[in-house]
Amino acid sequence: MTKLLDSIHSPADLKKLPIEKLPQLAQEIREVIMTTVGTNGGHLAPNLGTVEICLALHSVFNFPTDRLLWDVGHQCYPHKLITGRYPNFSSLRKKGGVCGFPDPNESEYDLFAVGHAGTGISTAVGMARGDQLLKRNTKVVALVGDASIVNGLAFEGLNNAGTLKRQMLIILNDNSMSISEPQGAFANYLEHLRATETYGEVKKKVQHLLEQIPYGQQISDIAYHVKTGIKNTLAPGHIFEDLGLKYFGPVDGHDLPTLIEKLNELKDLDAPAVLHIKTIKGKGYEWACEDPTTFHSPKPFRVEGCRVVLEKGSGRSFTSAFADAMVNLAKKNEKVVGITAAMPDGTGMIKLKPMFPDRYFDTGICEGHAATMAAGMTKAGLRPVVAIYATFLQRAFDNIFQEVCLQNLPVIFCCDRAGLVGDDGAVHHGFCDLAFLRSQPGIVLMSPSDERELVHSLDLAASLDHPTQLRYPRDNVPATPLGEDSPWGIVKTGGISRTLREGTDATIIAYGSLAAQALEAAALLENEGLSVAVIDARFCKPLDGAMLERVFAAGVPVITVEDHSIVNGFGTAVVEHAQQHRYDARLVTRLGLPDRFIKHASRPEQLKEVGLDPAGIVRSVRIAIDETRTIPHEAAAVKRTAPQMR
Repeated sequence: MTKLLDSIHSPADLKKLPIEKLPQLAQEIREVIMTTVGTNGGHLAPNLGTVEICLALHSVFNFPTDRLLWDVGHQCYPHKLITGRYPNFSSLRKKGGVCGFPDPNESEYDLFAVGHAGTGISTAVGMARGDQLLKRNTKVVALVGDASIVNGLAFEGLNNAGTLKRQMLIILNDNSMSISEPQGAFANYLEHLRATETYGEVKKKVQHLLEQIPYGQQISDIAYHVKTGIKNTLAPGHIFEDLGLKYFGPVDGHDLPTLIEKLNELKDLDAPAVLHIKTIKGKGYEWACEDPTTFHSPKPFRVEGCRVVLEKGSGRSFTSAFADAMVNLAKKNEKVVGITAAMPDGTGMIKLKPMFPDRYFDTGICEGHAATMAAGMTKAGLRPVVAIYATFLQRAFDNIFQEVCLQNLPVIFCCDRAGLVGDDGAVHHGFCDLAFLRSQPGIVLMSPSDERELVHSLDLAASLDHPTQLRYPRDNVPATPLGEDSPWGIVKTGGISRTLREGTDATIIAYGSLAAQALEAAALLENEGLSVAVIDARFCKPLDGAMLERVFAAGVPVITVEDHSIVNGFGTAVVEHAQQHRYDARLVTRLGLPDRFIKHASRPEQLKEVGLDPAGIVRSVRIAIDETRTIPHEAAAVKRTAPQMR
């Protein structure tokens, strides 16, 4: 049987379909999304909930001439399927395939590469103002969902959108969920709106009641005051109205005829407006609706009748290791509290909730608030551990600078997804946290290489009187510890590193989880007759000065390895240290993420692409050894020192 979806090559084809055919198309889209995500993994429940609104938007508006701005880009799969990417959709999130987020390099229908929440309204306001100044007659739509409306930038955008003197439509896709349950007072307000009759419905009922009463001036006055009272007190959405935005809804986000009718009504409205739609996360599959958190972004799965079996990964993740370490830390220290910003499952912080519910806090998609709240809690005498993905930490940079580091408060930031994250791609790589955190005076930066090291680093962080960060990847911990257990601590010469392997021809200094790849590379080089030492740095700030003195004194190549941008990362810190102490910085080869954005693929494929897999490290070590032989022996071998900086 021929699918309707086979005939949809662009929104122009969609517009040719009679409206009564759209429910069939919606079901076909859901089946393709379910099948593809079941095979590749990806964002399932959010996309199942946005099918009808995508069809309605592309039926009414003329994208890409009109503007469609996404707020949480992971809800864009239906949009991709009707904008020419259906033939390649089976490659979703695979190397060289369809991106799991909007991507302007992929299609003219995608205006921004977007994976972080809260930005859609502001970019929409910017495009609306730009088109107005350039005399373009375009419509602008921002699609906001998965509780990202609570983000601070979203409120900033709303505040400014209300001053527009032209059309702009904000679609509030309210599925009463974030990645997990939404948090905060505004989420409760939206829940109230979902259960509230619209102003139009209430007004119709009141008008019908008044029509049954003999009409007179007195009743007319009463009617006026009743309607005014309804608008001011009973009508939903008055917060938006007070901000200067016309509010409509809530309406059923799965009722295609109503959605299309409402969008046609609002398309030419010469004022900023909010259309509040109610959708069901996981729509179309009961098992996804019943557990939208699990099926927000599942691993590959298979459906067996009414049962869904998720693919189980082998090994134990750094996330799971952190979750257990966090619970144990809370057991040992009653002042320890856990904070997450809408990522309780992804960070592992969810494990703390049933154990210590009064010491667990989810701020919603509000990383800046999470960091600043942690500062306040620390000032009050608590020891907060803030678990935020490395890719989201920069959203809180000013808060970390002003409220945490400037005050020298011992807040602990635990950053999962540090470095390359695999199939989520460029929008989610945690590649720049060291670059901005290294600039903060007094902060301690650590990266454990295995589970035992993670436990020790978290314990050390809890004992320090300074801000700290721990970073670890979206990967498994090594099956066995990488080396002998040795003390963690900070001494006069800096943080204490550990030597995993001795060697005389070169030294690899690895920061964090790539110590495992460095050890494997050293073993391969040994087969070639090269003796290479491997050091687990543990600390990026403060560096182990005593270790670096020994390493540079040997006069052999020094190769730094990190899962972070090569710009201002761990390797840069080592070069700066060498220059400060008059060591020969020419000995240093820095390996890290290149100065470009890395596209989606599996994490092993990405590590190979950038030369951070064992084979890539081997190549770089060989080159470094060859190049160092050209440095004059005296310059390479003589130890140079300088007075310590005061």
